[in-house]
Amino acid sequence: MRISEHQNTIDQIKPVLLRTPMVVPKWSHTSPICPPLGLAYVAASLRQFGYEVRCIDALGEAPLQKTVSENAKYLYFGLSIKEILQHLALKEFNVLFVSLMFSHDWPMTKYFIKTIKKTYPEVITVCGGEHISACPKFSMEDCPEIDICVLGEGEETSIDILKTIEQKKSLSKVNGIVYRSEEGIITNPKRSRISQLDNIPLPAWDLFPLENYLSNRLGYGVNPGRTMPMLISRGCPFQCTFCSSPQMWTTKWQARDPNCVIEEMQFYIDKYKITNFDFYDLTAIVRKDWIIKFCQKIIKKNWNITWQMPSGTRSEALDDETLGLMMLSGQKHISYAPESASKTTLQKIKKKIKIENMKESIKSALSKGMGVKLNLMLGFPDETHKEMLETLRFVIYAAFVGVSDVYLASFAPYPGSELFDEMCKNGQISKIDDEYFLNLASYTDLLHSYSYSRHVGHRMLSVYRLGGMSMFYILNFILRPKRILRLFINIINKKDESKFENSILQMVNRFKRSKKHKITDKK
Repeated sequence: MRISEHQNTIDQIKPVLLRTPMVVPKWSHTSPICPPLGLAYVAASLRQFGYEVRCIDALGEAPLQKTVSENAKYLYFGLSIKEILQHLALKEFNVLFVSLMFSHDWPMTKYFIKTIKKTYPEVITVCGGEHISACPKFSMEDCPEIDICVLGEGEETSIDILKTIEQKKSLSKVNGIVYRSEEGIITNPKRSRISQLDNIPLPAWDLFPLENYLSNRLGYGVNPGRTMPMLISRGCPFQCTFCSSPQMWTTKWQARDPNCVIEEMQFYIDKYKITNFDFYDLTAIVRKDWIIKFCQKIIKKNWNITWQMPSGTRSEALDDETLGLMMLSGQKHISYAPESASKTTLQKIKKKIKIENMKESIKSALSKGMGVKLNLMLGFPDETHKEMLETLRFVIYAAFVGVSDVYLASFAPYPGSELFDEMCKNGQISKIDDEYFLNLASYTDLLHSYSYSRHVGHRMLSVYRLGGMSMFYILNFILRPKRILRLFINIINKKDESKFENSILQMVNRFKRSKKHKITDKK
């Protein structure tokens, strides 16, 4: 049945928004379970426009429910497909929105969409998120059950989609979508970025099981308490070749008014008793004047809160003055994302940073009493043993100066990134299937790295990653024996003051109870 035929059967729009479970490798050392911020924004926008919105957060409904795949290589967290169908049976709906952020979740998300569509064939299925924005046509060909793909920001586009369906008009006038028609798969012109971020209504957290995240101390960074995710900006002005975000947000950086951010924080403190904020921004710190103004406003409020930027930040704007204000305002843990310490690799991936400048910024942060985490990556396509060893030497340096945590991920070529396109053209990626997407998740796998480097194999990459992190923490604990005592105390009290402690608690929870389940549709 075509979309136009679906439209003819709809008198009143009844949307349901679905967040599917999360897939991680069995030996993943980190798997942050976070509230669905993007979906909550879309839900709020649809509701503000007048639609009655229902939501199913399959991860949030059962965040600690763990399932082992049939091959025992992967785990997923959240409701089973049977449980999701039970939830859907209680709701009257005719449009299903599905959010998909990470490409490694695609095989399972596809299976869920197929299964739901079998049960509800008349429902119009709309998909969005970073994976969908990166490869919409592929997603629709691989999953014919998808009717419409949303490209980029979803708030305004989702409203236009529902209005068009309701009015039984053609989708050809809706910018920012890919859809099915009698002529095949049609790609419409791109939609302009939302110009006024502060006009977007606050996320509709009342439609989601938010307390499951808050009471279980679930979030992206170090979690010293009840943690709320927020966005204070969108877009990134940089063009790192491994990143797919330009397909979603473009390279235009837009920041919210600091006063509006402060008001939102106050609302969450009052309503949800929030004590920590995770800012999910790609690059929250681009302009020094913005972050200084923001910190000054928090200090004036005299809140007893902490805040973090767990995705990592640039060092360019972080001088001594900025770091001092950040610390005073509650930024106790800071993540730097140099990705590599090799000048050659940094040039290849267009990461425009200077390691020496970052070292100075790190030292300044440590002198202020901040906990510092480094996000690094190994295994880029042209990266050699020599270049990887340069990064590992930087890891040892970090242990000596007092950095709290190091995250050594393996490079994963996500669709939508410049490196992905390049590797497809030169034949390094020859087949894109479910196995390919699941292998992308290996960037968090401690034991089984998947190498895309021409010079370093899978096993050696695993040795470098596991060896590098082992060296870091062994040196760190030898040089700071008090940290060992703090580690045991925090683990016993189910409290984390570093990402290492957070990962241990995650892994303990992960292996408590699990059962076998089929993740992907192999029919």
